[in-house]
Amino acid sequence: MNGHPEKPEMNGHASSNGRVPSSKDDEKKPNILQRIANKIIWFFETGFEKIGVFVSTHPWKTILISVIITGLFCIGAGVNFTETNDNSVIWVPADSDFLAHKRYVESVYPSTTRFFYLIFVSSNVMSATTTQKIYNAYDAIMNINSGSTNFSSICLMSGGNCLVTSVLELWSYDNGTISGLSDATIQTAVNNETTSPMYKSPWEATKVLGERYPISGSTISSAEAAIMTFYINTPDDKSIAEAWEQLALDRAEQRFAGIEKTYYFATRSRSDEAGDTIRKDVNLLSVGYLLVIIYLFIVFGRLNCVEQRVGLSLAGIIVIGMSLGFSFGLSSAAGWEYGPLHSILPFLLLGIGVDDMFVVVGSYQSLSHHELSLPLTQRMGKLLRHAGVSILVTSVTDILAFGIGATTTLPALKSFCIFSCLGILGLFSLSITFFLACFTLDIQRTEQGRNACICCYKHKPDYKPNKCSQRNNFNIFLRKYYSKLILKLPVKIVVVVISVGLLGLNIWGFVNLKQDYNDNWFFPSDSYAHEFNEMKDKYFPGGGAIGGVYCKNIDYHGSRSRFELLNTTLSSNQYITNGSVDSWFKSYTDWLDGSPAAASGKTTNNYPNSANDFADLLYTFVTTEVTGKRHARYIKFLNSTGTLDIGTTNIPYQHISFDTAAEEIVAMDSVVDLVKGIFSESECFPYARFYLQWQTNKVIKNELFRNLGLAAACVFVVTLVLIANLWTSLLVFSCVIMTLVDVAGIMHLWGLSINIVSCINLVIAIGLAVDYSAHIGHCFMTFVGDRNERVKATLVEMGNPVFSGGFSTFLAFILLAASKSYIFTTFFQIFFLVVIFGLFHGLVYLPVLLSWIGPSAYSTADRRYKGDDVDLDNNKSSSLQGHDNLAMKSTKSNGHHSVPIEPPPDYNNTDLPYIPPPDYTPPSQHKGMANGKAPQMHGKAHIANGRITPVSS
Repeated sequence: MNGHPEKPEMNGHASSNGRVPSSKDDEKKPNILQRIANKIIWFFETGFEKIGVFVSTHPWKTILISVIITGLFCIGAGVNFTETNDNSVIWVPADSDFLAHKRYVESVYPSTTRFFYLIFVSSNVMSATTTQKIYNAYDAIMNINSGSTNFSSICLMSGGNCLVTSVLELWSYDNGTISGLSDATIQTAVNNETTSPMYKSPWEATKVLGERYPISGSTISSAEAAIMTFYINTPDDKSIAEAWEQLALDRAEQRFAGIEKTYYFATRSRSDEAGDTIRKDVNLLSVGYLLVIIYLFIVFGRLNCVEQRVGLSLAGIIVIGMSLGFSFGLSSAAGWEYGPLHSILPFLLLGIGVDDMFVVVGSYQSLSHHELSLPLTQRMGKLLRHAGVSILVTSVTDILAFGIGATTTLPALKSFCIFSCLGILGLFSLSITFFLACFTLDIQRTEQGRNACICCYKHKPDYKPNKCSQRNNFNIFLRKYYSKLILKLPVKIVVVVISVGLLGLNIWGFVNLKQDYNDNWFFPSDSYAHEFNEMKDKYFPGGGAIGGVYCKNIDYHGSRSRFELLNTTLSSNQYITNGSVDSWFKSYTDWLDGSPAAASGKTTNNYPNSANDFADLLYTFVTTEVTGKRHARYIKFLNSTGTLDIGTTNIPYQHISFDTAAEEIVAMDSVVDLVKGIFSESECFPYARFYLQWQTNKVIKNELFRNLGLAAACVFVVTLVLIANLWTSLLVFSCVIMTLVDVAGIMHLWGLSINIVSCINLVIAIGLAVDYSAHIGHCFMTFVGDRNERVKATLVEMGNPVFSGGFSTFLAFILLAASKSYIFTTFFQIFFLVVIFGLFHGLVYLPVLLSWIGPSAYSTADRRYKGDDVDLDNNKSSSLQGHDNLAMKSTKSNGHHSVPIEPPPDYNNTDLPYIPPPDYTPPSQHKGMANGKAPQMHGKAHIANGRITPVSS
């Protein structure tokens, strides 16, 4: 050896760039970007190693401090927690003009009217027999008594009678008259009456009868459906009306004798049905949590009395609960409100948190034999050195992805993303502190041979776990079969072809993904509310949304030409139902054109002389004239210094029916632009209750693409900084983009559309999609050897944690496949796709790319794949229980390449035991470590208690 160290041999292995290094390679120095990347990786790996050593040195202190800090943050939830369910606010852009319009309209025209509906379906509802049965149903509802409250005490009055609209109006709901009707008299009344005898208002049979026959012609001889509407007035306490509505729903559920089918709906049904569905599906998610806990019991440990990690599995669930408390407490303290969307936050944190924990446990099981021989604190440092950066990459990318979502204009999504960011921050912090401390204690327990469930019981020294529990079949599959199969050239080609084919197909689906929204989606498909809305759409499609042009702070007298133009253009608008514009101004000027006596001396050319005359004559018109009384509710008068003045007015209109959300948006914009072209916004504005929903639909597509684009850019930047390799970051980024495109493309094929629900799920998806590939990409960079060796090592070490993370996420929501709610079925469909495509690109597509074009390893990389011929699961060389070591050789850097080290024992230090790897063969002579002087060894040596000692001859 001539006193010089020998040049390290590669043992037939190629270097990390796929070539056997030459002397020229040894002289090549890394460029400035590589040196920066090396510094970044060194900084993070060294930092995490120190954290791991500190936490494992003080596990109980770490647990106590983590609990105290989390508890302090949870106080914020108890002090300032607020919840909101006002859909008209939380789903509308915060800067939307319609929110201000809504507040103003509700202050001037407060709505206190509620409804209860009945739809009767029979072969002919116009027959005398069925008409009598309909009256019996009416009588049963009218006689419902809620304590001291019946319908007569809460009904909306019209002409001295409770307002109930139906075909029975023709006979004023008189049982004596109705019982004497014949089929012929019913047909005559339906076809000839144009005014309701009971309410003295215009009446049309088409409004209350559905599927009329014959279809053509003016004479109706039969109809399949009839609708009855009860109008409820609730000026003060709506709970009284809600109680009556519940009794009416209960009575309708019992059905009415003699009528084939009855469908029913009340104002309270919207919140009742949607809320019940969410609560039922949250129960399904709870069962999903239980499945995940069971899965953690199975995967974290081994099925024997010592190595089963029951406590560690519970610690993992506790971490998720503490992260929820951290998120809720800090968010609530900052003033963010909890909304209906936040019910899926526990599931989101479960999916991300379990994935991180699998990486931590998997990294320990993947320590080399030499690393496993180190003291426990150093082992945990090595563990976190490998796992910390991987968890950091995914956590920071998730936080930034949701951080981008928090810049949205939709309050509900903004709040959810804030809660998610803080929850993921809590997960990361607790995973490297609380969970690692619990893991340290659990390893101490297993090394002491204590029972997994009854920790105080210590098994006998000769305890041997069952053989079945010592085999990790999935790791065996990855090492012996999958890692070899995926690297065969024909398989690589097939994988690339499939990936490109899926991408092409799903780009087409993504481009054709439509924007749509339907209120009925949010009722369970088997609910009475869903059935009612379907029947209403079938038998009584009617018109579209009802709106109005509201005017204030305007010179009504001097705006004659503008109001006339408004009536003309609004009536001729293609998105407005013909004849639905009911302009008080036109009716008023038409009345003035008739030169009424009241206008004598106050008009010139049949138009008021002044603003005062205009207001006085208008008041006379709406209070004394039959035509004007129809407009009385649309005009609000003010008294100012004793002079009558006009405050707010409303010109109502009705949209036509639309098939898609895109058509609704175009119609809304058309009316808004029309009014803005005539009046300033401070004078007049159009408003409809549905405009809030349509405004959300209008911005949701842009918000979706904006959030996805910015989040994807942040994912790339973060992976570039933390993985510290441009090429690996690009490959990981391609997996994330392909996963999102594939998910969106299949959404189109499954009939899903862009709406508020799918948008939120896709924003969440980008946070999950990066996890599957980022772990693989980072792990690949920590191994030396040729590309195929590094891919095998990566799949063996990280394949199980990545798959387990995805599978546990799938378990959490699998039961939602049985949900009847559109929200949760969409949630299941999208996340099912995210898991499938995320795992495919992370465990199939990315390894193939890395085996072909993967970059060189980090300069700090110190591990090499040992080979496929070692049965690691049955390897008994380790004195530690429950480890599934990957037989990675430790390595060192010679300045340019990482080369294997087989560390020799230090014979001069008997206090530091050396446990060699199983294939270590003691040489007859060793180069000593002390003073650079080789100790003289004569005769034989043997291994005892982990030390190599000389044997005297």
